[in-house]
This record gives sequence, structure tokens and C-alpha cells, in this order.
Amino acid sequence: MYKSLLFSSMLIVPLAASTAVDAQAQSQQGVVQPLRLAQEAVRTDPYFLTRAKNLARQAAERENGGLSKYRAEATMYGPAVDSSYVENEDGSVTFSFKGGPPGFTTPTLETVATVAPTGTVAIGYNGPIRPAGAEAAEPASTEPTPTATDPVPEVPSPIIDQIKDLVE
Repeated sequence: MYKSLLFSSMLIVPLAASTAVDAQAQSQQGVVQPLRLAQEAVRTDPYFLTRAKNLARQAAERENGGLSKYRAEATMYGPAVDSSYVENEDGSVTFSFKGGPPGFTTPTLETVATVAPTGTVAIGYNGPIRPAGAEAAEPASTEPTPTATDPVPEVPSPIIDQIKDLVE
């Protein structure tokens, strides 16, 4: 037993030392890991971003009838930095993603969900996939079209502009 432990330590110590030297040499050469680059690009706390992604996905699942009827695209289940999102000036994060029935190959539904720092989720759009240029357009509604005398509701244009930039 003692001989096997001694032999193992003789193999492991040089391996550990060479790994530490390699990592130090790479950091001096300016090699940066992709995950580190992605985390530096995120202004929002990465833990909040992950929680926000999960909250947005879960809200879409509830809105579309549960997991037995709806699944979001794969990026909404992986690392948060891989999902399609926009960080807003007020600290909220807006996710735009597609989904469909379980096992789908072609998504049929699109969801835009904004998660506030407090954890509240607001679904901005949940419906059929819109054409590429129509993300900023308001979804069709059953309410009457406003006339010249009706007040025009204000839409937060910075958010819409960020979503347009994200899609392009």
C-alpha cells in the first residue's frame, strides 16, 4: 500500500507542477479563456443573469401551457451568457427566445421577457414567430386602433433599439 501511494505521488506532483506552470505561461502570453471574455462582457452580476434567464424561461413555460406543451430553445437551458439577451439601463435584462412543443425541430413561438432586478418578469411578447424586421412592431391586438384624438402610449424605445441591434 505504501509503495503504491509513493508511486502515485511521484506521478501526480510533476503533473500538477507542470499544469500550474502552463497556466501561468498562458496568462503571461495574453491567452484568455472564452468564459472569462464572456463574463467580462456582462455588466450584470452573472448570478443575477443566470437567475433572470431561468425566470424568463419559466414564465414562458407557464404562459404557454407548461412543460408538457412547450419547451424553450436550448440556449435558455445552458449558460446564461449564451442566451439572447439585452442588458437595460435600469438594471433589468430582456431575453428574446423561441420555442415550441416538446421535441420541436422548428420553433413556432417567440417570447420576449424582461426580468427586473427584483425578480419580477414582464412578458413583452409571446406569440407566433415574427419576421426578422418586425421585432419592434406591436403584437396584433383585438383593441380598436387609436384615432388622432386618442393619446398615443409611449413605448420605451431604448429597449426596442437594443432588441433590434441584438437581432441584426
